[in-house]
Amino acid sequence: MRRREFIAGLGAAAASPLSVRGQQAPKRVPRVGVLIGFAEQDSATQRLVAAFVKSLGDLGWAVDRDVSIELRYSGGNSEKNRALAKELVALKPDVIFVNSTSATLAVQGATSTVPVVFATVSDPVGSGIVASLARPGGNITGFVNVEGSIAGKWLGFLKEVAPNVKAAGLMYNPTTATYFEYYLKPFMAAAEATNVRPFTLQVGSAADIERAFRERTPGEGIVAMSDPFLTVNSALIREMELQFRIPVVSGVSRSGSLLSYAPNTEDLFQRSGAYVDKILRGARPGDLPVQLPTKFDLIINLRTAKALGLKVPQTIIAEADEMIE
Repeated sequence: MRRREFIAGLGAAAASPLSVRGQQAPKRVPRVGVLIGFAEQDSATQRLVAAFVKSLGDLGWAVDRDVSIELRYSGGNSEKNRALAKELVALKPDVIFVNSTSATLAVQGATSTVPVVFATVSDPVGSGIVASLARPGGNITGFVNVEGSIAGKWLGFLKEVAPNVKAAGLMYNPTTATYFEYYLKPFMAAAEATNVRPFTLQVGSAADIERAFRERTPGEGIVAMSDPFLTVNSALIREMELQFRIPVVSGVSRSGSLLSYAPNTEDLFQRSGAYVDKILRGARPGDLPVQLPTKFDLIINLRTAKALGLKVPQTIIAEADEMIE
């Protein structure tokens, strides 16, 4: 219930006859806090939020009738994550839904009692978010983004699509992707196995991304790690990829780069609604196991491939879930 409605209701009750005052009070509407680690104005972000809200509606939680939702967006900014997490906790929600590792860590730092459901988190055990996947314990559970071994697959795709690549950089923002070693180790192992020289590209601003591309030389490629900062800046990465003719394989879903391979984020948001529903009906987060992604999207941008002078092998085209022509 909104604060003004609540206050108005109190005034009406004070002026009404005793028989009216004795009537049953309106049912309390549960409150769900939502912290999205992506940019609010992004159409892809809005599709994800819509998928989450629809999943609640399908389970009987109509917004503003059966449940109220407080939405906040951090745009991949770790400091904003912390501020918004505190703001949501102060509203005393019944449960908080959050996406991205950095935003989940911010919520964890703000409360140890409010139930929390996360989506698209990398290495929740190594990040200290849950005790284990099977038995999370505490007040937090949710849905994992991907396992670290996928970094080797990203590099494998890069080498297949751009066979002349001799060196590859793993791009990430260390403040939003605090889990970077989770992907770095398998990336390094895959580089050694494919005779590719590995290096890292730490970025924290648009200028850093531009500089990272500007400093690349022929024969180098980039793997853009699963990272909310890179998600927010996926359009810039795509622009730099074309400008400097550096092939990019991305762990960001639907990034628009040469090739992206990532979990279907919309599916994870939809599945998160089921956990929020269970908690609103009395389940404890610590009893709900953390789940892995079940749907992955391999998307190939043939326009980018043509602009970079690359021919995508038929073996990869046959695997693709979607091709941009």
